[in-house]
Amino acid sequence: MKALVAINPKSGGGKGSVVGAKVRRYFAESTDQITFVEESSRESTLDAVHHALKENAFDHLIAVGGDGFIHDLLPLLLKFEVPLLVLPAGTGNDIARTLGTYPLKIAEILELPKQKSASEINVGLISHHGEEIPFIQILSTGFDAVVNERANNFKIIKGKNKYVVAVLEMIWKFKAIEFTLTIDGVKQERRAMLICVANGASYGAGMKIVPFAKDDDGIFDVMVVDQVSPLRLLMVFPRVFFGKHINHPKVHFFTGTDIKISAKTEAFADGERISKLPVHIKVSPRNLQVFRA
Repeated sequence: MKALVAINPKSGGGKGSVVGAKVRRYFAESTDQITFVEESSRESTLDAVHHALKENAFDHLIAVGGDGFIHDLLPLLLKFEVPLLVLPAGTGNDIARTLGTYPLKIAEILELPKQKSASEINVGLISHHGEEIPFIQILSTGFDAVVNERANNFKIIKGKNKYVVAVLEMIWKFKAIEFTLTIDGVKQERRAMLICVANGASYGAGMKIVPFAKDDDGIFDVMVVDQVSPLRLLMVFPRVFFGKHINHPKVHFFTGTDIKISAKTEAFADGERISKLPVHIKVSPRNLQVFRA
């Protein structure tokens, strides 16, 4: 086996470095051909991964980090058509949750490529200002984006708690937004709290925001939460952890493969800031190869 291990030492407030060290020890006496990339900055890491993939043919890439790190690696994974194995070491780890590697031990995850073949999942493509950005999990805009940005700025609070604290802090300040949403050519105007375009089921460290979303069915599940009072939104929020919000009268679902969203706000995807709206989201013609547990 020939694998490239990409480690983000800063993921999860330093958890990436700890998990990365364990991966190095695991492979220390292995006969497999393992190449490690662990740099101090995002740019140098991506440059090193790009160089390694360009110069060598790897059986798969092992990503040690969180959702944001995998989001950054995604263009390279698609370009070089290398299968992805996710070893969760971030804050939310929702991609690992979707692929089933989140609850496993490190050794169990690293053995997966020897036990089964890679499968394919869909990838979303976000177009804005002439640029295309792929994403794996969920694009969110509105209240979600505000919460995500606030949570990303916390230095001490970690894990799922930071999203909960961000919600409790921002919910009283947020006002509904006028959105223009177009799904497969059908346009609608909505005054809403948030819109999610889901390829995966969860975000925010396991919040099952679109619990029935599947990453291999070729379509997006779009969730819209209409205008509600802060108190009512706060009452709905705990249900999201268990996917029990889906029958609320202010929560609506649609499906499609070509989504356009316009409003005076920003979009996040895989927990990372993308851009101000408008954005155009399509299902990519290229799938991503992944190892599922």
